[in-house]
Amino acid sequence: MSITRKAVAVGVSAATMLWLSGATMLAPVAVAQTSAEVQAQIDALLAQIAALQAQLSGGASVTYTRDLTLGSTGTDVSNLQTYLVAQNKGPKAAALASVFAAGTAKGYFGPLTQAALAEFQASVGISPPAGYFGPITRAYLAAQVTPPPAEEEEEEDGLEGGAGAVDQYDLVSGLQNEEVGEGEEDVDVAGLEMEVSDSSDLEFTAVTLDFDQGTANNDDFDEYADEVSVWLDGEEVARVDATKFDEDTDWRRTVTLASGAIVRGGETAELIVAVSGASSIDGNDVGETWTVDFDQVRFRDATGASTSEDPGTAVRTMSFETFATSADLELKVALNEDDDDINDAHVIDIDDADDTDNVEFLSFTIEIEGDSDVTVDEIPVEINTVEAAGANFDDPDDVVVAASLWMDGDEIATENLSAADANDDTEIVTFEDLDLELDAGSTTEFIVKLDLVSTADALDNADTIEVEMDAGEVDLIDAEDDSGEELLAADLTGTADGDAHAVYDSGVQIEFVSASASRSFTADEAGESDTGEYKVTFKVTSFDADMRIDRSTEDDNGVNAAGQGVVFDLTVTAADEVGWTVNSTLSSSSTDTEDTANTYEVDEDTTRTFTLTVNVTPDEDSFVEMAIESINWGAAVDNTNANYYTFNMDEFKTDSIFLNDM
Repeated sequence: MSITRKAVAVGVSAATMLWLSGATMLAPVAVAQTSAEVQAQIDALLAQIAALQAQLSGGASVTYTRDLTLGSTGTDVSNLQTYLVAQNKGPKAAALASVFAAGTAKGYFGPLTQAALAEFQASVGISPPAGYFGPITRAYLAAQVTPPPAEEEEEEDGLEGGAGAVDQYDLVSGLQNEEVGEGEEDVDVAGLEMEVSDSSDLEFTAVTLDFDQGTANNDDFDEYADEVSVWLDGEEVARVDATKFDEDTDWRRTVTLASGAIVRGGETAELIVAVSGASSIDGNDVGETWTVDFDQVRFRDATGASTSEDPGTAVRTMSFETFATSADLELKVALNEDDDDINDAHVIDIDDADDTDNVEFLSFTIEIEGDSDVTVDEIPVEINTVEAAGANFDDPDDVVVAASLWMDGDEIATENLSAADANDDTEIVTFEDLDLELDAGSTTEFIVKLDLVSTADALDNADTIEVEMDAGEVDLIDAEDDSGEELLAADLTGTADGDAHAVYDSGVQIEFVSASASRSFTADEAGESDTGEYKVTFKVTSFDADMRIDRSTEDDNGVNAAGQGVVFDLTVTAADEVGWTVNSTLSSSSTDTEDTANTYEVDEDTTRTFTLTVNVTPDEDSFVEMAIESINWGAAVDNTNANYYTFNMDEFKTDSIFLNDM
């Protein structure tokens, strides 16, 4: 029995005996007690000793969920007091131990506890050592969990090697002056590149981040940000609420990293700080900046040794912006280049008695550039009308019944024109309640179609109608980004201005086919000049009636007049065309019995091909090209037709070639 007692006594440390002074001790053993009874008492004592030893060594591993200060009470206060006594960091801790040894109950945070805590903070480098148990001290204790013996650690967490270190810290060069948008999640704002020595793997256990006001006038960091997260080589290892960084802590906090944040010996890893923007940033705070500094990094090596050190790197700056700004968001409007047959000026066939529906007037695209999807609610377009002659209508609603918007072949909205608008040639039509979800990086095609009245109503032949989206309409597009923020005028760019199209209940459509320029004669001796032959070929299709093309040709005189037929223009580099020889003819690839000396017949709903040929002999050296400007057409068999086809004439031209005058 004496041997058993001696073994028990050896197992009890001085600190344990101090605590046992207030505990129920083993009762004196009567001689009459049996061995089993004595052993039961010993087992009970050993259990009590084990519990007290666990309490003494486990203060760092206790989870503290609140700040503690003068007047605080509870089990967490008791756990903190136990830890301070066990650390024995100075006379105040010893005094605290003496008080409890005298029978004073634990669990109340008084002046002596405050002094012992301040003593402890000063001893481990926690600043300021004010005796306040807050986020910094809690994080320190969380990082102090005693590691298992080195020989077991390798099996438990995979750390290999001996004593380890970080050889070099560098800031990630690509992260500086980052923009954090409203509601934008996990925006990388700063990065620390850590080069680990090849002597040991390292597990990174904590990082101390120090935020500070840059240009920000508001000192509430949580009004700019919702969360701060830490990532190691792309894996999230910590996340804390932005409210943890406040003025009381000088916006500084030690963030405990999740276990397993390991970097192998000889490797380089990136520790990234990301910030999530507040869901709504006050307009006065938009564009203001904060900085962040890696104040300390804590890690442990394969031997179990823990190290905290200042990387010594500079601060990084971030700004807080609207979501659209940070996402580089731009909604860009443009003419659809694949639909020139819609957008380029041309003749539109309308009915002479009934409305003509779904006439295509404008084809455009909306491109979403940047990192945010966009919801489009309203798209406005402008309709312009011009009367060819007379005063048959006052404004677009007299000739346009309705406008419809089509997306990828489907009709998505229809709007009637308003008769309440002022009488002028322009009306804005807004397609509303669209609720279109357009993905970031996408380009979507739209077509605007109009329903038109007949020539028996207000429309006359040769009246023109135009649909466009200039800067004024684009600025009025109603759209929101992913965060629900409305796009500003600066985020809405581009234009889509279609040409003016002429309406006829009968007439011609003319299509460019080809153009060529060559020398039909090359001068080779003095007194001779090259002769250039220029050709433009085109197709003419009639609709709703037989039509005629005036077969005469004429060099440009600046005025469209009946009987001119095909009017062309020569562009030259010479001073003038005085003394030049210019011959021109209009020919057709087919014949018609109704052709006359003055006109070619194009039967209703048929197509004929024509070629204008111009031969030019200059009187001096010059580059020369030829272009058609207009084509006379109509129903008259003589040369009195006064309709002038001038649409899309920019295609009806040849290349320029050099003609030599010897």
